[in-house]
Amino acid sequence: MKPIYCPDYYKDFKCTASFCKHTCCAGWEIDIDEVSLQRFLGFPDIAEHIRDGSIILDKDERCPFLRKDGLCQMITDHGEDFICDICKEHPRFYNEYEDHIEAGLGLVCEEACRIILDHEVTSSPAPLRELKSNILTSRERARFLKTLEVMDPEWTKITDRITELDISLSDEEKAISGHENEFTNFTSYLLYRYPGQTGFAAESTYLLADLITAGIEIHEAARMFSGEIEYSDINIDKAIEFFNSDD
Repeated sequence: MKPIYCPDYYKDFKCTASFCKHTCCAGWEIDIDEVSLQRFLGFPDIAEHIRDGSIILDKDERCPFLRKDGLCQMITDHGEDFICDICKEHPRFYNEYEDHIEAGLGLVCEEACRIILDHEVTSSPAPLRELKSNILTSRERARFLKTLEVMDPEWTKITDRITELDISLSDEEKAISGHENEFTNFTSYLLYRYPGQTGFAAESTYLLADLITAGIEIHEAARMFSGEIEYSDINIDKAIEFFNSDD
């Protein structure tokens, strides 16, 4: 078995369940792994909510097992080990290499985002300019974002606001210097999750500065970035390609 490495804050994560403001049990497709699927099909009250290997969401795109109090009915009835792999693992991710695996937490989860950004930085951050020679303007970045798939309609309003403000480089660097610890952790997260994608990390960091300058709280800005960019296969591929270009 390959050794697994992870950031030192990785072990601190624990789902906040009913206290979460942005539940992962709504608005996301829930694909069931084969072992869990066979287990679920043995329970008629669960099997009736499954189609083509996925859980059928209700009209509000909520998991039918998500209770009004924010808890999972499956866990309440059968325990945490009963649920499928995707529900157990979220928001964790794994990058597999030839001789090891690197694990991490995704920013799309508000609790994971808090842990990642607030983690105390023990070394001096490297200048962002060393990551990319030609940083885009806020309007260029916002113009690109409008070409992507929209996950949350609120995102469109925010990108429109960035365009209207025409945020300057000095505004962005002021936002970064005002939250140095959080920005260092944000950039480090991107370089860890997407190794070698330095242009993407730099532009995404300045995008986070744009979001903050537009009035979004830093943790919420990072969470929204992750939901809109990272958790769409189409968007993340386009963003990495576009942001890595120096043209």
